[in-house]
Amino acid sequence: MQKSIICLVMFLTPLVTLCADEPPTNSGSQSDPLAPILGPHLKPTVAILLDHYRAKRKYVNSDFPMTRDKFTGFKAEIRTELARTLGITDWVVRSPAGKKSPIADQFEDRLIKTISLHGVTVELHAVTLEPTGLIVPMALCLPNGDTPQPTPGVCVFSGHTTHGLHDLVVNLSSYQQGVAVRLAQAGFASIAVEKIDTGYLSRNGTKGNDENAAATLMLSWGSVLRSHQLRACLAATEILAGHARVDETRIGATGVSLGGWLAVQTAMLNDRITAVADFGMKTRSISADVSPEQYQGQRDLCHILPGMLSLSDRNLMPVVLAPIPMLAGHGRNDAASQREHAANYRTICEAQYSALDAAEDYSYLIHAGGDTMPSEEAIDWFKQRFAN
Repeated sequence: MQKSIICLVMFLTPLVTLCADEPPTNSGSQSDPLAPILGPHLKPTVAILLDHYRAKRKYVNSDFPMTRDKFTGFKAEIRTELARTLGITDWVVRSPAGKKSPIADQFEDRLIKTISLHGVTVELHAVTLEPTGLIVPMALCLPNGDTPQPTPGVCVFSGHTTHGLHDLVVNLSSYQQGVAVRLAQAGFASIAVEKIDTGYLSRNGTKGNDENAAATLMLSWGSVLRSHQLRACLAATEILAGHARVDETRIGATGVSLGGWLAVQTAMLNDRITAVADFGMKTRSISADVSPEQYQGQRDLCHILPGMLSLSDRNLMPVVLAPIPMLAGHGRNDAASQREHAANYRTICEAQYSALDAAEDYSYLIHAGGDTMPSEEAIDWFKQRFAN
C-alpha cells in the first residue's frame, strides 16, 4: 500500500515541475497580470453584471415544466452557449459511435505507470490538452483480474481541494471518499481527473484563485480556468470509453461539490454520458432567489459565465440533462443546500422529468453527511442503472 502511494506521488511530482516552470500561454488567470489587481474589485463588478443579466435573461424558474418541443429548444440553446462561452465548441461530442473518439486530435494520452492500490488496478495517465499544452494527471481504476465482459465506466470529477486525485483515489476517508477506487472495488471502471486550478497543477508555488479567473473571463482576457477543467473532463470521458475493458455504451459521471457541477456540464457536452449522480453543493448559488451580496468566496464566483447568464441563471443547468437518468441530493447536515435545492433545483427537475414522461429517471437523495460524497448510495444507483 505505502509503495503504491509513493508511486502516485512520484507520478505527480514531475508534472508539477513541468507546469510550474513553463505555464502555457493564454492559460488562465495564473499567467494574467491583470487578474490579481482586479480581485478586490470583483464583487461590485459582479453585482452590476448580474443585475444587468437578471433584467434580460431568457429563461426563468417559472418557465418550468416546459412542453417537449419548447424544452428541446431550451436544451439546445443552453448546451450550445456553454460550449461557445468557454471556447470549447471543438470538444463537443454528439452521438458517438463505437470506441473511436471524435475529439482524439484534441488531446494526447500517455500511460505512465500501472500500480495496485486498495485492491484495484490503477493506471496513471498524463493527458496533454490542446491548444494550451496543459498536462493533467488522471487515474483510471479497474477491478482486479479479468472481467467476463466489458464493464460500465464512471467518470469522477473533483470538488474544491488542493489534492484532487489524492481525495478521489488514495484517501478513502476524504470528503470525496476515494470514490474512484470504491467504484472499481464494486466492479466498475472509473477515471479520476485532477482539479486544475489548485493543488498539483498550481504555478510558482501558489494555489489557483477562482475569483481571479472570473475577473479574467469578464474582461475576455485569456482563457478561464473552467475551460481547461472541462477540456480535461471531456478528454477523460473519451479515454475511459476507449479502454478495452470498458463498455462505451454505459458511461456515467459523478462528483461532489464542484465535482457535481463538472459532472453536469461534461454530460451537457458529451453524449457518451448516459447517467449522472450530481452532489454539487448548491448553496449561495447564482440562482433566481440569491442576491450578489449573499455570495461568499471563490466557490461561487468560479461559476459566473456571463454568456450563459443571458439565457438563464445557473440553477437551470442540471435540468438540461433531462431525460437521462439523474441522481441528485445533499447531506442532512447541509440545511442551506436543502432550502436552495427545494426552490431552484429539485422542484424544477422533478416537474420537467415528469413532463417528459421520465419521472422514474430522476431521484433525489438526502444522505447522512454534509457536503460529502455518499459513495455507497451513488455506487448502488449506478449498479441499478447499468445492470445488464
